[in-house]
Amino acid sequence: MELLIVVVVIAILAAITIVAYNGVTQQAKNASRATELAQWKKKAELHKVSNNIECPDGYVFVYGNGALGTSDFCVMKYEAKNDGNGNAVSTASGAPWASITQTAAIAAATASGGHLITEAEWMTIAADVLSVKYNWSGGEVGSGYIYQGHVNNNPASALAASVDDSDVLNGITGGTGTAVGTNSARVLYLTSGDAIWDFPGNVYEWTQQAVGAPTLTTSQIGVSGDSAFTWREYTNPSLSLGNLPVGSRPSTLAALPGLTQVAPWNSPKGVGQIYTHYAGGSARVFYRGGTWYSTTTAGVLAVALDGTTGAFTGNIGFRVAR
Repeated sequence: MELLIVVVVIAILAAITIVAYNGVTQQAKNASRATELAQWKKKAELHKVSNNIECPDGYVFVYGNGALGTSDFCVMKYEAKNDGNGNAVSTASGAPWASITQTAAIAAATASGGHLITEAEWMTIAADVLSVKYNWSGGEVGSGYIYQGHVNNNPASALAASVDDSDVLNGITGGTGTAVGTNSARVLYLTSGDAIWDFPGNVYEWTQQAVGAPTLTTSQIGVSGDSAFTWREYTNPSLSLGNLPVGSRPSTLAALPGLTQVAPWNSPKGVGQIYTHYAGGSARVFYRGGTWYSTTTAGVLAVALDGTTGAFTGNIGFRVAR
């Protein structure tokens, strides 16, 4: 009996020690992340001052990427919201401004003093967040999957954000999982030290991009034989990217320093898939990311090509860049 009591006490003490150790370890990781992000932010602030760059309130700074043809720019930290007077603003509160056409999103972005985010800017942000280890479930670039945010339909609606960037699960009521396609952190960090909300999930987001109607077999986007719009892996050997711009392809990012370890560029890595129709003969208008019910198809590189400039649904919003 005494031996049994000793064993039980040892087991209890071991459990307490493990919990305490895990807590200390997590605190150390959080402190290390905060320190590094602060250093990145200080460096970015000096860079902005030197280059006469000032981001408006609600915007974050993104370093340009020469390989993608972008210069330094600012982008909405949050998905665009309607301030009630038809003005596009970047605030944490409120549901994203959805049910808006690409044409109207372009107009609203212009009226706000910026422009609807371009494909090149989207891909620049994607490359940036992919290169930050804190955005990966495994704690290193390419380890596990890059966080997708609110994507598993629990709750079954778009969410407002939080002014507290450490509140990465704000509004999520269904908990999180440990695999791609389940709710995960809604916040991704940039190498500028800034945080961006809901980039890969919550609602889809228009970009300015469109491609002309394919006229030749070589310009078709999709898998031969698909007679309807279908989500496809970028790594599908039968996938033709046809006239999809080179800068919009994962292969462009795969060639960038620090991103080779992301491979394979598929949905288990959390980057998303492409939604296309090989036999479709119309022009393609782009929307990116994912919506609250996209699960595994959502991601920083997910793109749907079934849009038209005048189409609108309650799950497509936008983001403004400057």
